[in-house]
Order: sequence, then structure tokens, then C-alpha cells
Amino acid sequence: MEQLEVRIVLRLCLLNILTINWSSAAAIGPKDQYQSLISLGGQGLYNASDDVVVLNATNFKANVYGSTKSWLVEFYNSWCGFCYRFAPTWKALASDILPWNDIVIVAAIDCADDDNNPICREYEIMHYPMLKYFSINAHPPSLGIVIEKGDSVDSVRHNLISRLETEQQEGRGSTWPNIAPYRNVEITDIWKTTSSSVKYFFLIFESTDSHLGAEIILDLHKISSLQIRRVTSDNELLCVMNKVTKFPTLIAFGRNESQRIVSIKIPTRQGVRRVIKDYVIARGVNINEAGTTVSRDIVPNTGNTHRTTIATIAKNHEVVEEQLLSSRKLDDYLYQLDLESALRFSINHEIPLMKSIDGEKMQALRGYLALLAAYFPLQRNNVYLEVIRDVVEKKNTLTGEEFSQVARTTEEEMSPVYSGAPRQWIGCKGSMDSYRGYPCGLWTMFHMLTVNFALERHKDVTRALSRDPAAVLRAMYDYIRNFFGCADCAAHFVEMANKNKIFNVRSKDEAVLWLWRAHNQVNARLSGDDTEDPEHKKIQYPAVEHCSACRYVNNSWNEEEVLRYLKTKYSYSSIKFDGINTSDNIDITNSNGSRVRPERLAKETKRSTAFGWDLNIFDISICVVLYVTSAAILVLVCVKFAVKRTYKKKGHINLLPKV
Repeated sequence: MEQLEVRIVLRLCLLNILTINWSSAAAIGPKDQYQSLISLGGQGLYNASDDVVVLNATNFKANVYGSTKSWLVEFYNSWCGFCYRFAPTWKALASDILPWNDIVIVAAIDCADDDNNPICREYEIMHYPMLKYFSINAHPPSLGIVIEKGDSVDSVRHNLISRLETEQQEGRGSTWPNIAPYRNVEITDIWKTTSSSVKYFFLIFESTDSHLGAEIILDLHKISSLQIRRVTSDNELLCVMNKVTKFPTLIAFGRNESQRIVSIKIPTRQGVRRVIKDYVIARGVNINEAGTTVSRDIVPNTGNTHRTTIATIAKNHEVVEEQLLSSRKLDDYLYQLDLESALRFSINHEIPLMKSIDGEKMQALRGYLALLAAYFPLQRNNVYLEVIRDVVEKKNTLTGEEFSQVARTTEEEMSPVYSGAPRQWIGCKGSMDSYRGYPCGLWTMFHMLTVNFALERHKDVTRALSRDPAAVLRAMYDYIRNFFGCADCAAHFVEMANKNKIFNVRSKDEAVLWLWRAHNQVNARLSGDDTEDPEHKKIQYPAVEHCSACRYVNNSWNEEEVLRYLKTKYSYSSIKFDGINTSDNIDITNSNGSRVRPERLAKETKRSTAFGWDLNIFDISICVVLYVTSAAILVLVCVKFAVKRTYKKKGHINLLPKV
């Protein structure tokens, strides 16, 4: 009982210290010298070979704000599967509208890089990828305008054109070519306001929902000898006057020439553009276009030019396949570094990205932290997670930045919290930085949690948590729904979970199997997808070589054996400590799930328990801090009283004469 009271007192004192430190940190802002703990996106999805300008936290505002051009920025996360699939579209868009680079710059910033975390939080990036448009000469506090990404280059381009048209209607982009529909009903005076350098004037008649005219205008706007305007079908009078009955229709005007309808054989953007060029070239007009090269020097490129390409992997496919067959037999383990890397990214990066955390998000965060504090196999007996849990439990709302300060301050007070260096994956390591990593780690972490929850290996668990067989699944569902960065991935998971009745599990073992089925369902959906690592195929696991008893002769699952396999693989006792100096700073678990310290820490623990309490070095250090602080306060109080007493003696004057 005495031991428990001492630990409670120490916990309360630590919470008080952290609250003071957190308040001070919030007052002066985040620490600039704080090092990035983990950057799971490597060098991002774009490099020097792309027409995409790569932004980062250092120069984002310097380039985007006060610019003479507008900016279309993709905020993405390099581990996000949908971002990986969307990257070719973004690259294609940048190349497709390169002639518009004096009007709009296509850029990207990787929110998986911890250095960019404050920018992504400030600009309220709630999912990935998110596209934001920044107007010409934009200034703070403008956070940009969200542009729908669509599902193709055409849809993104059309959404951008709609935005550019709105910009012109609101008085911006006065130097751009006019992409608003031509509203006059007369064409006899078109040359009055046209530059003398213009030799030919074109009107493109199109339907009201068409973007063809605007695309042609923007594509050819650098040819000074041409001027192009668009006319929509709702300008009925102009259509009737020019006998236009089908769309698109192209009418050409030349100086001192009568108007004529130009035949459009292929009514596409490329087709109409080719017709216009051929028409004026045939009449001896020079259509030399101004430079269409975007400067990539705006932001120094840090792309990794030594990455293995998919083409190279495909070329050596036979060798890779042979290596995979042998490596799979060896690589079916649960690694401490994978678990910690997933936790680290979640705590220090993903949750802090939220602009504000309240309501449903706060409930999700509390449930997630309670689960981690009870079941995550972290060193220091999970005091790090328990303190964060307790701080958050007392809050009704907080910002992502405040949560980040809590996590960082707690980690600094208890350092070292983690076993290895940042960015370390073993079982979840992909053949490239954009493969596997965090999503794999998150699946692994929740498998581990469901298994050890079922094995009832826990400490300090509330009754409500232990009574609910779906507790781990509920925490996972709420976390992915509210915090997981890949919006489309989260939507797929939530849809699948609801369809498969995630909360209807009747036992903890059933929860273990539910997550296994769900994972295999996701593997089946993503098999052959662009996001699949060619060196780590999406299989229905466990593979036969890992668990031959898990399948019947007809290849159907033997779920009793599958459950036994999962409980063996994901239990605390099966954790591998590869890449960790276990004699240095890690708590290891034995076959019963209880904590066993390595030899060095065991000696420290033995020395620390000489007082009769089960205190570790961290606990003793807190006692020393409290002792020194108390002693200092006592000295100050004594000095104050001594000074006050001396002052009173000096101030006393004897007014009575001596007798």
C-alpha cells in the first residue's frame, strides 16, 4: 500500500511539472531546435524529373505569398496509398498545363516529413491528398481555397479552370488571357480593343458545361499573334447571327478578311489546338510561343535520384521472386522497432496534424491512449503513455500543437522512451520509402493489441475496457476514422468495418479473427494495385510456409489454427528486438507477458529498491528533482525571513533617553 501511494505521489508531481513545462512551451511557441523524430516519407513522391515544384516548411510562405502567379499546391503524405496512386495524375497535370506556368504553378509539399508538420497543421490539412489554390498576391491569414481533386487529369484541370474563371470575375488575374465567356452580341468591333500584334481572332462556340474554350485560350495565350475567346451556347443571339447550330464550332477573323468557319475534324482540346495552329501557319503567321519551362530552382530539389525504379525491379523479377521465397520463411516475426515506429509516427506526427481536437475526435483520442497505456509494450512500464493519457483525460478540447507539446515534453522528461533511432522498419520495411512503412506498422500494432487484449496481458486497465470484447477494434475504428491521414484509405476501412459489423464481436478471440479477416480483405483489394510493393506481394496470410496447419486440404481456412498462429506471432513473448541493444535501454517481456529488464537495468533496479520501495532510476530521479526544488524553496524562505528581521532591527529607533 505504501509503495502504491509513493507511485501515485510521483505521478502527480510529474503531471504537475509537465503541465508547467507545457504551458511555458505554448507561450513561447514550439521549440525550433526540436529534432524530427521520424520522417517516414523519405524524399517524397516528386523529384527533379517532374514538372512539380517541391515546397517545404522553410520556403512555403516565401514562395506562395506575395507571388505574381497563383499556386495550386498538393498537400500529400508519401506513405498514403491514395497519394501514391494520385502522384502520376499530379505529375501529368503539371506537364499538361506547363504552358500556363506564368498564370499558375503546380507544386506539392510532403506532410509525412515532420519538418513540414506545422505547415500542414496551420493550413488545416485534414486528409490526403488535399489540393489548395492560392491566389495572386495572396497574404496571411489566407489558407488557400480547396480544389476538388477528381479522379483524372481532366477533372483536376477542369476544377482549376473553374477556379481561375472565378478569380477573374472577382477582379484578380487582370493580366491573364480572358477566359470568361464572350457576352457581346456584335462582332464587328472586336478589333477595337485588340492589340495591334494580333493577326487572327478566334471564337470558340461551345456548350455551357464545356471547358474546351478556356483550355485552348490558356494553352495558346503565349502566342502574341493570336487572340481567342469562348462563346457559350446560352448566348443564343450571337449563335443565331453566326448560324452556329453545333458545338464546338470555330470561327476565324483576320484583319482585312471576312470571317469564316473553320472545320474541326477532331473536337478535342488537341484537335482544336492543332486546327488553329495549322490555319494561321498556312497564312504565313509566326506562332512562336514564349518560354514554357517552369523554373524548378524555386525550391532546391532533395529528391533521391538513386531509388530503385519499378522497371528495374520488373527486369530482375525472377531473381527477386526466388529471393522472396527464401526470405518469407525467415521474415514472419513481430519486431519491437516496427511497433515503436508506428506509435512514434502516430503520437508525434499524425495526431498533432489536427487543427483542433474536440467532440468525437477527443473521445477517439482518449480511447486510443487508454488502450496504448494499458497494452503497448513500451519500456519504462508505459509511464510515458500513461502521463499523456492522464493529461488528455483532463481536457475537453486541445489543439494539435498543444498535444504535440504534451508528447514532446513528456518524452524529453523521460528520455529515452524509445528503443531505437527514428525511421527504423524491419518487418515493415519496403523496397522503396513510399512502400509499406507506417500503414504496415499500424496494422501490426493493432494485431498485437487485439492478441494481448485477448490474452489478458494488461495492467491498470479499467473495467469498462476489459469488459468490452470490441474495445481494441473500437479504438482502431475511431482512430482511423478521425486521425488516419489517408482519407480514401480511412473511408474504405470504415465502409468495410460497418459492412462486416465490427462491433458485433462476442469475444476477444473473435475480435482477433475479425481483424485478421479484415486485413486479408484489404490485401485482396490492393493486390496488383500501384501501391503494392513488388518485393512484398499482398497475399492471404498466413502463408502456407508459415502455418501449414492454418488451411484445410481444400485450401479453406482452419480458423482454430489461425487463432493459435496469431496469438503466437503477436504475443509479447514473440517480439523480436533486432536492431536494438537490449543490454542498454529496453524492457523485455517473458513468456507470461510480465516485464523483465536486461542485466544492466536489473542492477539499477536492485540498487533503487534498497529503500524498500519498488522504485526505478526514473522514479529516484524525480525524487531528487523534488528534493532539490523543495530545498531551494526552503532556503529562499529562510533568506527572506532573515532579511525581513534585519530590516526591522535597523528600522527601530529608541526615542527614550538613557537614565
